[in-house]
Amino acid sequence: MPLFGLLTCNLLSLSLSLLSAKPYDENCVNAAPADNTDLCYVDMKRHARASGTDGGFALYPGDNADGEGSIHCHGLAWGDDDYDIESRYKGNNIFYVSMYDHLYTRGYARNVPGAPMCGCLDKMPVVSRSDCTQVDVTELWVATFTPSNGTSSSSFDLKLDEENGVSIAFNACRGARRNNDLESYYHRLFNEGRATGEELAEVRRNLVGNRNCEQSIDNFVVTQGFEKL
Repeated sequence: MPLFGLLTCNLLSLSLSLLSAKPYDENCVNAAPADNTDLCYVDMKRHARASGTDGGFALYPGDNADGEGSIHCHGLAWGDDDYDIESRYKGNNIFYVSMYDHLYTRGYARNVPGAPMCGCLDKMPVVSRSDCTQVDVTELWVATFTPSNGTSSSSFDLKLDEENGVSIAFNACRGARRNNDLESYYHRLFNEGRATGEELAEVRRNLVGNRNCEQSIDNFVVTQGFEKL
């Protein structure tokens, strides 16, 4: 999926799921990323291009050494209103999180098998949680009023200052209950009327919460025609 195709995510949220660091640095080949989540399962039909198949799934019961090993998930979200400040600057946030912060700075560069490395949240593996980055934006607008001089009518012009018009800071998300947590940040968007209850419920089906992977796996396998004995 092209990076900026992510701007059209139906769920207004996206995440990265990464397994290893810096293949271009001989000191970090196959190094483990900072573990911040528990991988529950990968439903490969969510993203056929990433998995190379139109079906199948992989389950990851257990965590860390008893499960998938170290894995790092990081995401961002924006409101329903296209004119919302985070909606307008989500492209900047996507580039910062994916290309600068995680690839260039940290060197995180390997996807979970059968899933994209970066994608809309409903196309990604189901995990317990995800870190989160928000943009804090300051805009400087310049207003110019030119009065009528008898030969021309008055005019008014409003535009961003050409040199200092936009200042963007990338910070850990401030959520409804927890900071640096994608589910909690989406909860804040819902509380502020910037996202719907249905969207929040869908986020929670993908970010299931700590120690909830086993139940999420059990619920998923039933939908695939299996029964846990």
